[in-house]
Amino acid sequence: MPGQSLPIQTALMPAYYKDFHCIMGACQDNCCDDGWRIEFSKKDYLTIKRAPKSTEMEELMKLGMRRLREKEHDGMYAEFHVTDAGRCAFHTPEGLCRLQLECGEQCLPKVCRIYPRREVYTPAALEYSLSPSCEGVLSLLWDLTDGIDFIEEPLPPSKCKLALTKNPVETNFAAIRELWVDALQARGLPLPRRLTLLGLLTHQLQSLDWEDEAAVDHWLTVSGSLVRDPSALADQLGRMSGNRNMFLSNNLQLLIRQFKTLGPDLAEELLRVITDKQTLAEVDLDRVTINAGRYQESEAKLAELTGGSEHFFENLLVTITLFLSFPDVKTPEELWQSYVNLCNLYGFYRFAAVCAMDREISRERLFYVLVHVSRSLIHNPTQRSRLRNELFQNGSATLAHMAILVGG
Repeated sequence: MPGQSLPIQTALMPAYYKDFHCIMGACQDNCCDDGWRIEFSKKDYLTIKRAPKSTEMEELMKLGMRRLREKEHDGMYAEFHVTDAGRCAFHTPEGLCRLQLECGEQCLPKVCRIYPRREVYTPAALEYSLSPSCEGVLSLLWDLTDGIDFIEEPLPPSKCKLALTKNPVETNFAAIRELWVDALQARGLPLPRRLTLLGLLTHQLQSLDWEDEAAVDHWLTVSGSLVRDPSALADQLGRMSGNRNMFLSNNLQLLIRQFKTLGPDLAEELLRVITDKQTLAEVDLDRVTINAGRYQESEAKLAELTGGSEHFFENLLVTITLFLSFPDVKTPEELWQSYVNLCNLYGFYRFAAVCAMDREISRERLFYVLVHVSRSLIHNPTQRSRLRNELFQNGSATLAHMAILVGG
C-alpha cells in the first residue's frame, strides 16, 4: 500500500527547549573558540558587508571574513577566519561577539543565530531540538531528573506544509518515534536493557512487510504493551548481556578512528585510562593490553558523580534521537542503521564519560568531554556513518553485538 500526504500543522519540541540560553564566556569550550569552521551563505555575507559599522570593524572584517571558492564548499559562500589558536576573529576575550555587539544579532549568519538549535520537518511535525555539543544544553539535561517531556504548538499557516510519505511505516513515524522515546524512558529497566528492548522491537518492525498496514498497526499495539510492561521479554533481554572486554576493545578502536576529529590531546588522555600506552603511535590493536580494572574504578567515580542515576544519559539519548531525527523509516535497512547509530553513540558516550572521571570527578569535566564527543560525532555525519558502516562491513551490526555495545 503506498504512503500518503500528511499535513504538518504543529511544532514539536522538548519542554526544556525554550529554557535554553547561551552561557557565553562561562562556557568551557565556546563554539566560537574551538576551531570550528563557521561557514555561511552569500545572503549572510552580504548582510554583514552592508551593515553600518565603525572603521575599526571594517578593518577587522578584512582579516576576519573571507569568501570561499565555489568548488571548495558547495552551498557555502564565505567563512569567518579562525586563528591559529582556533578562535573566531570576532570573538572577544570575554566570550562575546564583536559583530553582534556593534551590528546587532540580526547581522549574524544563520548558523551563529540558531546554534545549538535545529529545526526540521518530519512526517510528525516541524521539530525543534538542541544539540548535545553545547555545554548549556548538557546542563539542562543534567537537571531534568524526571526525564524529558514534549510540547506541541500549532504552526502559523505560513509554516504548514505536506509531508509526502512512501509507505505505511513512514506514515506512522510519529507513533514509532513516540515508541522509541517511551522505550528509552522506561525506567523499570536499566538503560542498557532499554536499548536492547528497543532493538528487539525495531528488528521486528524491520522484518515486517512494510506495505501491510494492518501488520504495522498490530506491531505498534503489541510493542506499546511491551514497553509499558517488558516482563514478557525478560528472558530474551537477560540472554543478551554485555561483554566488558569486547565493549572496551570496540570503543578503543572507535577512539583511535576519532583521533583527529576528537582532538589528539583528549584522545590520548582517554587512551591512557584504559591502556598502558601514552600515545596513539604506541598502540598495536593486536597486542595492546586493556586496563579493565582502571576503567572499573573510573566507572565507580561516574556513579558517585551521578548518584547512581541514569537520568542524564537517558536524557542524552532522547535528545540525540530528536536531534538526528531517529528512527529513519524510509526503508527497513535505514531503520536498522539508525538503531545501530544510536547504540554506537551511546556506547562511546558512556565510555568517554567513564574515562573522563579518571582525571577529575566533576560535572564540568564530564561536560567538557561529552561536548567534544558530540562535536566529533553528532556534527560530523561522515565520521558517524563511517563508524556505523564498519560495523556492517565486519558483520557486527547485529542485535547481539548492539547488546554488547550498550552493556559494557
